[in-house]
Amino acid sequence: MAAMRVSIKTLAEKAQVSPSTVSRALRDDPRVRPETRRRVQALAKELGYVPSQVARSLVLRRTQTLGVVVTSVADPYVAQVLAGLEEAAEAAGYTLLLVTSNAQAERELQAIESLRQRQVDGLVLISSRAGELLDPLLPELDVPVVLVNNREHRGAHVHTVYSDTAAGARLATDHLLELGHRRIAYVGGPPGYSAGERRTGFLRALQAAAIPVDHRLLLPGMGEPDDGRRALSWVLDLGATAVVCYNDLTALGMLAAAAEAGVAIPEQLSVVGIDNLPFGTLSVPRLTTVDQEMAELGRQAAQLLLAVLAGQEGQDVVLQSRLIVRESTGPAPAP
Repeated sequence: MAAMRVSIKTLAEKAQVSPSTVSRALRDDPRVRPETRRRVQALAKELGYVPSQVARSLVLRRTQTLGVVVTSVADPYVAQVLAGLEEAAEAAGYTLLLVTSNAQAERELQAIESLRQRQVDGLVLISSRAGELLDPLLPELDVPVVLVNNREHRGAHVHTVYSDTAAGARLATDHLLELGHRRIAYVGGPPGYSAGERRTGFLRALQAAAIPVDHRLLLPGMGEPDDGRRALSWVLDLGATAVVCYNDLTALGMLAAAAEAGVAIPEQLSVVGIDNLPFGTLSVPRLTTVDQEMAELGRQAAQLLLAVLAGQEGQDVVLQSRLIVRESTGPAPAP
């Protein structure tokens, strides 16, 4: 038979004090005399008292949970952000409730409503794909919201944590320009804030270098390895000597296709990714990339949300990108 759960009432009877005194003593409330606090706390430890999270939630009007909506847990980028988010949330005594949208706008809205019904204390949306569908919903939410890598939405209780991803794409492009490349292709990503910002950063770098844009070298994509695989022959046929990819997954797909086709990287084609995923160091050659500090994005998102819940004024957070040069980029081949 399972042991009976020790309650506040039981502790009060054993300690011969009121239940409210026990509650205060367990919280180290200074209104309770030190000797009484020590006696109650020692008794609680002896009897194996475990606080009731349900009761605590009723008292504090908090569930100590944060709702998180992601596109997919299989996305390595999302996994890195989640790791930082969970670390900071757990350190503050919060639990995450995670729902995936499979990158579908309607499912994202349903996920938000589901978490709302579960009375989470706050919401984090990572790489939201709901676009303008979010605009009428956000003002109706009665909890603070933090958007990760999305600055498209505003509201009294809506805050953002993001990498300056446009600057990151520009860093990648400037690196190739400094290596002498002039025919530079770009493989894009799925519709959304990040894809638009990275494309903008790429185009601004070309504009600053007075290089005309060849729109045939602006290829669509969804941020998947197959996008890089499919793009390889196209960019080579158009005379490109370098490629900026929307993310590392796309770039790694291109490196794999190049190895299969016998295309020398970087002697024939330089390739840059964005994100700095851990397995970018395992490719051959190792991938030049732009670090987006993904785990730190998650930590900052949690800390911002917790600060707002504590009654502080929320300040949006921007992280700077950093170029990491490895062996997948090199000087432009001679004409």
